[in-house]
Amino acid sequence: MTIQPAVKQDLRGVKSETQKLKLEPQKQDYDEALHDRFIRWMEQSGKSQKRIATMINMSEAYVSQYINRVFIGTLKEFERDIANLLRREEDKQLMHRPEFEFCHTSASILIWEVLEYCDHKNKMGVAIAPSGSGKSVTAIEYQRQNRATILIPANITTRSLGATLRLIADKTGGKPQGTGSTLDSLIEMLIKRFKGSDRLLIIDEAHFLPYEGLEALRKFNDCSGIGVAYLGQERLYDQMVGRTDKAKLFDQIFGRIVLKRDKVLVTKSDAKMITDTVWPGLGKEELKFVYRMVGKGGRLHKMKNILDLGRDIRRQNPEKTNMEALIAAEKFSMQKEREK
Repeated sequence: MTIQPAVKQDLRGVKSETQKLKLEPQKQDYDEALHDRFIRWMEQSGKSQKRIATMINMSEAYVSQYINRVFIGTLKEFERDIANLLRREEDKQLMHRPEFEFCHTSASILIWEVLEYCDHKNKMGVAIAPSGSGKSVTAIEYQRQNRATILIPANITTRSLGATLRLIADKTGGKPQGTGSTLDSLIEMLIKRFKGSDRLLIIDEAHFLPYEGLEALRKFNDCSGIGVAYLGQERLYDQMVGRTDKAKLFDQIFGRIVLKRDKVLVTKSDAKMITDTVWPGLGKEELKFVYRMVGKGGRLHKMKNILDLGRDIRRQNPEKTNMEALIAAEKFSMQKEREK
């Protein structure tokens, strides 16, 4: 018998389906980690139950039952479909919980200040920081704590207006049927979607966006009132303050930046905070070895990677000392090559 799609996300649709099939929900052992991943992916991707049902070729009622833990079918088979869906669709960087506690470094505090201000005041702001100083980690943590936040990780593939708009549309529920094929129609659709939502749109690695993409985001802020925060490297700020041959193009964008932080530096106390979180208990010599990476261009990200690898080497080779494990980890990295 074909199961008719449920209309709503609550239990009324589930109840009607159960009555039709004369089945009662069975107590089943859910894969809690998978269920948690699915709920977070659904919230952050903006995809509807109907869209998800189409993606896995299942009834919308089954999706609703799974969400509400009243599944009446074969749960293990359905969970396999969900696992395959997440493997294809989820953003690994955003969906998984961090292995280590988030560190409130001096850099992350300044970046967080920009995000929070833009979020609460629906304004535009920018945080400029060097690579590896914690911009992306801070943005991800902010989104974890503020689920309505839209986080767009820009990259080399977003160097056109169309690519930027499609990425934003995909991250906020997709492009509705009937939306025109022109970029203007896509912009207008997104303005309507954001209007009155009081959400924050974070653009990580914003230096990858073209002027047209940044201008579209400025229009979102003007026309829908959504907060916009740019996170990027120094070249983004150079464009905004007029240090390029396209400086005048950025006048409207620059004029709307209410809050900026462009003196975001990495300190020794930041390095110690992360070291104590990733690999607590290191001695003075090991700490000196690790801190050297921050001072010579390795940044916090490179330092953390070597700490991660060194800790793993130490666990797998108990006969090695902590220092020997760190030296071995550094040899596997490109840190030495960068310092030559």
